Amino acid sequence: MVTASRLLALGLLLLAAATACAQNSYNWWDARPPAPVTSPPRPARKPAPVAPSSAIVVVIDSLPLTTGKYTYVEVMPAFPGGTESMLNFLRKNLQRPRGPRQHGRILVNLIVSTTGEVTEVQVAPVHGLSPAYDAAAVECVRRLPRFKPGHREGKPVATALTLPVIF
Repeated sequence: MVTASRLLALGLLLLAAATACAQNSYNWWDARPPAPVTSPPRPARKPAPVAPSSAIVVVIDSLPLTTGKYTYVEVMPAFPGGTESMLNFLRKNLQRPRGPRQHGRILVNLIVSTTGEVTEVQVAPVHGLSPAYDAAAVECVRRLPRFKPGHREGKPVATALTLPVIF
């Protein structure tokens, strides 16, 4: 007669055999050598075409087609005294508006005309802090003295510039 203890022993024996089989299959996968790691082949690069040395490079500036103002000129507009002098002027004349104190940078677009006057001053889209701070930056840039105008092909031209105003 089969007793409960013999059935339990038989069940444990079968379970141990199944576990050993599973363990062997796991070890078999684990024991395989890993596949070699190689980088994919790179496509052959074609050499860049070389322009002849006598070729003239033309920079296309689409801004004058719509506005009559340039962003790329041979001689950029110059502030009297240089860039450091302009930054000192902005620092001295910039008045912080009343209200909550803010810190940041405002980008101000402007046009230096053919006579060197600063015109069309406005805050660059999405680069302002708040209406009060934007107005203070625009007012300060409007007060800039005349620049030496930019030149293109030897003639003075209206040039678009962007200045950072930092609070």
